[in-house]
Amino acid sequence: MSAEWNQQRLQQYINDQVEESLSLEYKSAEALSKSDDAKRREISKDISAMANSAGGTIIYGISEFREDKKRHLPEKLSSIVRSEFSKEWIEQIINNIKPRIDGIVIHPVSLGNNHVAYAIEIPQSTTAHQATDFRYYKRYNFEVQPMLDHEIRDVMGRRQHPKISLNFSGTTKTETHGNSFEIGVDAQRETKSFFDLKIHAQNEGAVYAKYVCCFVLIPKAV
Repeated sequence: MSAEWNQQRLQQYINDQVEESLSLEYKSAEALSKSDDAKRREISKDISAMANSAGGTIIYGISEFREDKKRHLPEKLSSIVRSEFSKEWIEQIINNIKPRIDGIVIHPVSLGNNHVAYAIEIPQSTTAHQATDFRYYKRYNFEVQPMLDHEIRDVMGRRQHPKISLNFSGTTKTETHGNSFEIGVDAQRETKSFFDLKIHAQNEGAVYAKYVCCFVLIPKAV
């Protein structure tokens, strides 16, 4: 589904100061708790909100800066004790989201000495998912907010319409044109370059697309 998750990759997020976004969120080890019901509800809230939005990745094991001017930037690794918070424990909490979210992948990232981080990849869902507090949430850039009625209906309608994505590829070709050889003289030959553009349309939705219309604007060469 993605490139390999390892400690080097997590550290690169920190070194490059990759900011949180609609599809990326950082959580420190303190976000996990077996005794705090509010923190467990927060997990279901964050996971369901990501699925209800565009999908993305939540990394448990990276803490953010506390200063306002550096908010939403990763500060350092925040390791989790694997024996206390296992992958299966996180799965149990996620499975309390209704309906269940298909396609979630939890990647344990070893940080040594029984410590890990968890990179959780969450696909965009085809319906709305309810957190364990019986509310629906959606991500707005850096924040998770309760969804309004029309937003819930819109997300639930994703499976009622096709979802077409376009992929473009192409190759450059060169052709040479000219007359046959004249007596003792090579006739003038002309070389032209062409770009062979291929457009591949793929329906990523759950509904059959009977017609697909694509408009491609190609600027004039200068």
